[in-house]
Amino acid sequence: MCIYRVESLNAWMLQCPKRRRHNIYRDAPTPKWQQFGIYGVGGFVIAIISFWLLRDTTPVQFIEPVLQDLSKPIGDMVTSGQLNNVHWRVSIRYIGEKLAEVCREKNHTILTHKNILLDSNPMRESYIYMCDEKGDMRSVLNARAVVSRAAKKTAHCIETYAGVEKRIPRGYPFSLKYISTDTFTDRTKVIRDPVQACKWQHAIDIVNSVWN
Repeated sequence: MCIYRVESLNAWMLQCPKRRRHNIYRDAPTPKWQQFGIYGVGGFVIAIISFWLLRDTTPVQFIEPVLQDLSKPIGDMVTSGQLNNVHWRVSIRYIGEKLAEVCREKNHTILTHKNILLDSNPMRESYIYMCDEKGDMRSVLNARAVVSRAAKKTAHCIETYAGVEKRIPRGYPFSLKYISTDTFTDRTKVIRDPVQACKWQHAIDIVNSVWN
């Protein structure tokens, strides 16, 4: 339909509304609910693939503490290359999950790399798992105690390993340096409690094969 109107006494102007052009080759827009559905399915598939690629399939076997552990090699210090390896970090967290099950089922306080077989091979990294600890101090790597000569207190510790009991004096306070397996970053904590002093220095001695 066209509309006519007078512009002047001697002129007429024809005005017609413009009609939108329709591209017959253009697809109809996808409904939003379908877009969200496609994105959701895609994200789920990516998550499954990532989990499958990053899963740890190395068999982890726990072995009970024995006195012969003290003659085994000391724990190797973890390197930056290992810390930057995603698959290695996944395997360390998997070890922690397995040892959490051991702690629930057995009466242990301290476990180390000497109690772990990975695919039937001894674990090499310097590793400590404390059954009664919480947070980032439950599972640690590269633990070492920096005891100052000026430590003014001594804890008279009664320590047990593989059925053998010893009385050992431990100086404190001291700085405990370690790598948390929660964040895989360096941590430092000042140990001022005598029970903690006994426990951590005992565990570090076992890792370093010097408790005997």
